Amino acid sequence: MARPSLQTERQQSIMAAFTRCISKLGLEAASLDEIAKEAGMQRSLVRHFAGNREDLVNQVADYIASEFEHIWQAQGHSHRDDPSDDWLLNVLFSPAPETQYQIMLPAFYALLSAAHRYPSVRVRMTQCFELYVADLSLKLQARHKQATTDDCQQVALGIINIYFAWDSLRGLELNSTLIGNNEKLIKRLLSSLN
Repeated sequence: MARPSLQTERQQSIMAAFTRCISKLGLEAASLDEIAKEAGMQRSLVRHFAGNREDLVNQVADYIASEFEHIWQAQGHSHRDDPSDDWLLNVLFSPAPETQYQIMLPAFYALLSAAHRYPSVRVRMTQCFELYVADLSLKLQARHKQATTDDCQQVALGIINIYFAWDSLRGLELNSTLIGNNEKLIKRLLSSLN
């Protein structure tokens, strides 16, 4: 197997470093110097391989959205043979999501909150959200054949909205009653498709 190009390898390293910086410091405080330090390279190399600050922000939005989409699709794929809807609760409300997901989560929400300032970030984050809804809608249609496409799309939108709200609060120590009610709300939405 051929070794990836140095350009691609360095860009991936820079995006991973930028993601960690955003998660630790926030988007605005994640400077080129901080990114270079986190990536273990000189600032000039960061600029050479990834461009200016705006280029970096656009690239990291694509990197993070792509990673989240990959995780989502892999989770759905791993439960494709489960005819019940229990897989969805297990995937969405896992008490211990995988490490990469946990590292990227604060950066994902930082990008969402900054999307109004960066048109390309807004477009990419919108695509990511819409992919979640469309993909879940298709999965629901496959499991609930009697439900209409419109019903599946509405339930998918409701579930993804609940999930994003709950996920954004993951850093809080919510009591078990709130978590349980969240799951019951999802089950209520899903039962409307029967």
